[in-house]
Amino acid sequence: MKFFNRLLNNCEETSLNIIKSEETSLSFSAWLKMKFHILFCKCCQNFKKQTKVIDEALYKHFDSEMNENEEHVSQELKDKIKESFKKE
Repeated sequence: MKFFNRLLNNCEETSLNIIKSEETSLSFSAWLKMKFHILFCKCCQNFKKQTKVIDEALYKHFDSEMNENEEHVSQELKDKIKESFKKE
């Protein structure tokens, strides 16, 4: 039984590793424990799917917001350049 305890994480450790794995790379042993746990745990499988959907939605939201801000900033810059030419 100790062998399986060392081989498998609990759900709390696995959920933390799922989140960490989306931002950084895990050590091989942590990655292997996470993958092995996800194979047997439906809750963690669902958690992994849900975090992926949330990350994609946030990425799309902030990516479109960033593009709008870039256009706004570039228009402001164009206006300032035009004003500086008019003054000269």
